[in-house]
Amino acid sequence: MTGSAASSRIRRVSREKLGSGIVRLFFKQALAELRLNVSRRVDFRHSRNGEAVRAYCAMSAEEFEGINARQKWANWRTIPRNLHGRLPLRPCRAVDLCCGLGHSTQVLAYYLPAGSTVLGLEYNPEFVRVARRREYLASDRAPVAVSFRAQSVLDTFRDVSGRPLAEGSLDLVNCCGALGLHFVRSDVERLAAEIFRVLRWGGLATLDSGRKGVDRGAMTEVFERRGFRVVSAAKSCFLDRFTQVCFRKEDVMSPKNHPHGGPIRSEDSPLDEGSAESFRAVQPAAFRDQPRASIEAGVTDPDVDDTIGGE
Repeated sequence: MTGSAASSRIRRVSREKLGSGIVRLFFKQALAELRLNVSRRVDFRHSRNGEAVRAYCAMSAEEFEGINARQKWANWRTIPRNLHGRLPLRPCRAVDLCCGLGHSTQVLAYYLPAGSTVLGLEYNPEFVRVARRREYLASDRAPVAVSFRAQSVLDTFRDVSGRPLAEGSLDLVNCCGALGLHFVRSDVERLAAEIFRVLRWGGLATLDSGRKGVDRGAMTEVFERRGFRVVSAAKSCFLDRFTQVCFRKEDVMSPKNHPHGGPIRSEDSPLDEGSAESFRAVQPAAFRDQPRASIEAGVTDPDVDDTIGGE
């Protein structure tokens, strides 16, 4: 699949899932935020995480649906653009940080390979209860194994039973609409250490950045110092003030330069024909036609990674 074809498919899926254009969603969010500010005196636009958490906990699930309308639209564009061509050759284990009502979790469920599992972490217990009631389907409409836990993402990541996630146990950590608005650099430094701990070598972290919270430059500096490398970045449209950056936990590092130690890994060998066919078999339909050359290289057409055109 060419980059332009993949980008067109991503936009088509977004329209099918949401059924509304960005202009309508923008006004929906603006009206919901105005009502929240005037009638409830709740302002969620804080860069300090503690203040933002208090604001979100004061909202009802219905109010959050309204103020999250634009982000919900953006999720269906930025997440697949960053994941395209970078997923492993098997089912993934993923964590969705600050998952809210499960909007971004639904996108992950749709685009991850068959058999994947997703754990959503969200501070507000009421949001978690609503998220658990949602339906999470893959691109072939098969149910996806999704679970949720109420906790701060600045704490050790834990499973639904409260046990810390094992080191190197995840393939993907995702976050949308949070770090670029409600976190400061010291928060992201703590988060980067925990993400490094739970990701396997070669695992991905797709994280939003923005000027009101932690911008792209600062986030890149923090994660590169931890041993990550930027492999792509995506915006939902050219007007988007936020960029989701895709980092890879490097699998070729010297132990002396590694924050947690670890062996030096050799580069992955190119795929043989059987492996390439296995890759296509586990990929969701949206990615299944990717050319073999792109699979082997682990990259995609730049038109997908940094596409900023709207409808």
